[in-house]
Formats: sequence, C-alpha cells, structure tokens
Amino acid sequence: MKADVISKESYDIYQYGFQLGLEILSYFIVAFGIGLYLHMIPEFIVFMSIFMLLRTYIGGVHLDTFAGCLVCSVTLQTSVLLIEKHYTFILPIAWLVIVSGSILILKAAPVENINRELDMDEKRHCRKVSIKIVISIVLFAASCTLAGGNDMVSLTASTILVVLISQYLGIIKYKIEKNRQI
Repeated sequence: MKADVISKESYDIYQYGFQLGLEILSYFIVAFGIGLYLHMIPEFIVFMSIFMLLRTYIGGVHLDTFAGCLVCSVTLQTSVLLIEKHYTFILPIAWLVIVSGSILILKAAPVENINRELDMDEKRHCRKVSIKIVISIVLFAASCTLAGGNDMVSLTASTILVVLISQYLGIIKYKIEKNRQI
C-alpha cells in the first residue's frame, strides 16, 4: 500500500481475506486435533467436509466474533463426534433425516447475513451449487449404505441436522437484525 501498488479498498479486502484464512486454519487445526484425540479422523473428515461445504453455500447463523464462532463450531463438532461414537441413528431414521433435512436445507438456501446480503445472481449461484453438494452427500450416504458403513450414514444425518439447525437459526437472526434496522 505504501508503494501505491494496491488501493486502500483492495488492501482492506486482502487484509480481511488473510485474516479469514488464518481463522479458518485455526479452526481446522483445533478441530483436527480433537478428531485426532478422539481417534476419529475418518469421522472428522466426513463431518468437516459436509459441514463446511454446506455452510459455505447455504449459509447459517454467523456469530459476531471469531472466538464465539470458534468455540461454537468446535463444540458442535466435538458433540457430534462424541454422540456418534456412542450412539448412531438406525438406518431408516438416518435416511429420513438425510432426505428431509436435505429438502429443508435446499428450500431455505441460501441464508443471508445482515453484513452480506446477496443479489439475485449470487442467490441463484448458491442454490445451484447447494443442489450439487446435496446430491453428492446423498450419493456418499448411499455408497456408505451399500458398503455397510451405517456409522457414516448416521454421521452424515447428524451433520445435516446440525447444518439445518444452524441454517434456521441464521434465518431467525437475520430477521431479528433486519427488524432492528427499521
């Protein structure tokens, strides 16, 4: 910026992107450490993949600080992994959650944030990508079912349920914040 190589606006964008990258990396390292500690690396990978892919395009509740987001995300992940370690959905219930949760997720996607409202093109893009992600998740769950990996099907259902709850909490938070602006 001092050499006038980039504008002030671009600098702010780069700085925000770098900070966001560090925050995501921090979360990933902490979450991976917990997965490692719990001896649940495959489950960590499945949870993280589904959670991050869906949240990126469908949205959800966004907390006001990185620390709050980190604590909430790590607590959610740890809770899901610990619950799945001891209890799993039976296959018909897991599939009911996967199918109904996916439909509800797609119906409400994408969730807006008061700090980042989407235009129609962005919404259309997010919906298209969300459909592809959900189809991929369903195909993954179907493959796990055929391979006898019912624990992964259950984990997929639990992760979809967590994302669905986050999505609807995000809708509520957005409406509350929008009403405050009026």
